[in-house]
Amino acid sequence: MTQKLLMLFFGGILILAGIMFFYGRGWQADPPPPLLSEVPEFTLTERSDRPFGLDDLRGNIWIADFIFTTCAGPCPIMSQRMSRLQSDFANAAKVKLVSFSVDPEQDTPEVLRAYADTYQAQPDKWYFLTGERETIYDLAISGMKISVQGATVTSPIIHSTYFVLIDANARIRGYYNSNEPEALEKLKTDVNMLQREM
Repeated sequence: MTQKLLMLFFGGILILAGIMFFYGRGWQADPPPPLLSEVPEFTLTERSDRPFGLDDLRGNIWIADFIFTTCAGPCPIMSQRMSRLQSDFANAAKVKLVSFSVDPEQDTPEVLRAYADTYQAQPDKWYFLTGERETIYDLAISGMKISVQGATVTSPIIHSTYFVLIDANARIRGYYNSNEPEALEKLKTDVNMLQREM
């Protein structure tokens, strides 16, 4: 009788340990997104025709992309996905979206306003920036480590299709392929994690 009780006791302990191990793995928090680099200071022009820079974004988590309005390739898809992110984080006041034009000569504030309206971009949620080409390209390449190449006689503008996640202290926390659903889900998870850090 004692042996049976001992077997039941130890069996129960093993089952309990297994349950704790199995569920404990699910309870483990994912690591926060890494600190990759800092976004340098910049000042550009928002679609509202007002100056807009890094100081306007401090204290907010923001997702950035680089597009241009006459792009017939990935840009409309990227903007559709940014529009979905706007919906996903509609109630998160400290989460912003920022689209930088890589064709600033064409993409004036007026042009960007019309483009933003196409995607129902909320003025206080999703910003569209234009300005000097050199400033934008330097910010993309040196500041955000994103590839962009201006149009030449033989090729159109080439730019990255990645979204960049920046935290409330202007630190880059991740890059996410806008063409991959899994990457976009990871982006949303990481945004939620950064919100908990604030």
